[in-house]
Amino acid sequence: MRTLVRGCTSTLAISAAIVLVTLVGFSAAAVNVSNSGWSWSNPTPQGRTLRGIAFAGGVGYAVGRGGTVLSTVNAGASWSGLTTGTTGELESEQVLSSTAVVVGGGAGCITRVSADGGQTFRRIFNVAESGCPEPVAAFSFVSPQVGFLLLRNGSLEATADGGASFSRKTGVPGTPASSGGGGAVGVAVHFLTPTAGIVFVADPNSGISTAYMTPDGGVSWAQVTLPAGARVTSAHFVDSSNAYAIGPETVLRSIDGGATWAARPVAAGKSFNSIDCATPVECILTVTAGNQLVKTTDGGATASVKTTSSSLIYGAAYASATQIVAVGDSGSTVLSSDGGATFAPSSVDIGGEYSRLRSGPGGLVLAPGSKGNLAASADGGQSWRVLATLTSAELVDVAFSTAQIGYALDAGGGLQQTNNGGVSWATLSPGTTTPARAVVALGTRAVLLVGPVGIHRAVNGGRFEPVTGKLVASASLSDYDVAGATVFAFGVGTHTLLRSTTFGASWTAIHLPLTNKRGKTKESIRSVAFTSPTRGLLLDGGGRVWLTANSGSTWKEVTSTGSSDGIQLAFSDPTHGFLTVHSFGHDSANAYVLRTSDGGATWHPQVITAGSIRPDGILAGGSMNASLLIDQRSLFTTSTGGDVAGARASLSLSAPRRSFTRRVLRSAHGTVTVNGTLTGAVGGEQVVVSRRDVLGGSWEHQVVIAGANGGSFTTSWRIGRPSMFVAQWPGDSGRPGLGSRVLRIAVR
Repeated sequence: MRTLVRGCTSTLAISAAIVLVTLVGFSAAAVNVSNSGWSWSNPTPQGRTLRGIAFAGGVGYAVGRGGTVLSTVNAGASWSGLTTGTTGELESEQVLSSTAVVVGGGAGCITRVSADGGQTFRRIFNVAESGCPEPVAAFSFVSPQVGFLLLRNGSLEATADGGASFSRKTGVPGTPASSGGGGAVGVAVHFLTPTAGIVFVADPNSGISTAYMTPDGGVSWAQVTLPAGARVTSAHFVDSSNAYAIGPETVLRSIDGGATWAARPVAAGKSFNSIDCATPVECILTVTAGNQLVKTTDGGATASVKTTSSSLIYGAAYASATQIVAVGDSGSTVLSSDGGATFAPSSVDIGGEYSRLRSGPGGLVLAPGSKGNLAASADGGQSWRVLATLTSAELVDVAFSTAQIGYALDAGGGLQQTNNGGVSWATLSPGTTTPARAVVALGTRAVLLVGPVGIHRAVNGGRFEPVTGKLVASASLSDYDVAGATVFAFGVGTHTLLRSTTFGASWTAIHLPLTNKRGKTKESIRSVAFTSPTRGLLLDGGGRVWLTANSGSTWKEVTSTGSSDGIQLAFSDPTHGFLTVHSFGHDSANAYVLRTSDGGATWHPQVITAGSIRPDGILAGGSMNASLLIDQRSLFTTSTGGDVAGARASLSLSAPRRSFTRRVLRSAHGTVTVNGTLTGAVGGEQVVVSRRDVLGGSWEHQVVIAGANGGSFTTSWRIGRPSMFVAQWPGDSGRPGLGSRVLRIAVR
């Protein structure tokens, strides 16, 4: 993110003091992501690029990437993140009232409406929100019930029931939808009343625009003369008489409700992205490049140009006659309380890059970072500050035994200690010849340096000495987990998992899943998560999850994840936990976690934002509390277990036949049918159904659409071996995600 205000590197003490908890900035409340119950904690208020903003009755709504919709009731001083239920890019909005808003985007496939201030959004017109056959170019609602959609092909769709149903009107002349045909495409639409409106269409090659007005709700059309060369991309009506139309080197003004238009001089050399007006002659415009705000006080005859931020700004709007809010790249937000004379930032970023999350005492969350910086949160990951250590090298790990005593390990193997919560640091001798991979603080008893081979241990502030014994001395190790007073050390990509109940003084080996009588296994380790000295889960190198309740004497596979792309397990107790994944279904662009609240019987997906989750990037602080790191700089938190508020429905799988002989399967050409039901579906929900051989292998995925007829869906699979199936759905606005129990089909 191009930051507006970077958090200054400081040496604040990590303690219960309020000075660490308070984060400088305007946004007091956590801003939710658009598709789950996670909230941004850095940057704030959030980090998705915003494309537009509009106000009505003092309430503003901003829209942007990843289905983001934010609302503000105080001119951008603070924001609320709204759950839209989509991850598509939103580019336009119309705010009808403080509680009614329409948003659109996704290359014309997404149109959603909210009548309750953004608590829930309802999908209208297009069922499929990607690759839809009839993209929406623009929309205009006269009231929450009466509205019009202009399709890209020139069709005009009208609704009188808030989008529950639509009727098709006469196609706009010169477009493929008209009786005479043509190549023009729909661009912009505005209706003043349920019958009187104007549309703009354009040549798809030159962008040259033509306008048509209708007096009868789209039954008939009459052409409106536009200035030569006008290229309109959007229209804005200040009132029933005064209007503007903008685009590349285009600013048109009308003072008679759109009947006639005149070109304005401020258009020269600029391509405009948005416009909003405080009066018929005072307007604020953004340019497509995002590097300027343009203000006119004389209806576009002249203008003043401002660069308000080091970040790009794509949308600006008047919250009042004197208050302007502008939004843009990576969530950048700037505010003006003097009509645009000056602007101040309201978005904050602590800056830096971070490699992992570690937990500390009393809800402390720590993130070692680049250039010797350490990000710390004293409130479970809700707000962050940056502490400086003595080194400029990258920190690879950090551990605190108390709020005051902590250790920082850098990439070169250097080790530092603080005894005052980070106010000052002292250099320690690690006693190792190669850089350790991790540092563990076991209360005030002992400190361990883990890997790359063996473990070094210091007791009561003494020297670090290698832990003796053949088992430990030759072990390839890189990470650890702690459950109570028991510590587990393991090597990612290895077959080594060790356990100590003596604060690291002595260790025993834990056999991995599928270990044979000779103590050999092909399984390797990606992640472990123990919730007690004996009970834990292991994610192996093939993406399979295993559970032990007896310190590894036996393991049982957890077969319900539906994913081979697991990164890390994080559990707060035997029932509640997360599995971070590289992708969900066929979506690798967004960061997902799989959540279980029934001990792994089912797992449901939660989508966070675009990007990738780091290894060691999630901490489960409690049954409902967790922290998350994405792409080295974006930090998130949840106090809801990551789920959106709403009544949970159900998702289930069934099959007409669940057992086949090989002869019967051959006669069916190896094809089996698996059906499913998403209760409460409205139609169009995308469900991921996954299959894997019972004995192992990778999961394969199909994305299916739930029907409005009871939420049913059907998949067809070619199998040759006993198989298991799982269905998962990431949820929607006001509806938490779901995961099915495993369906098995036997082949004898």
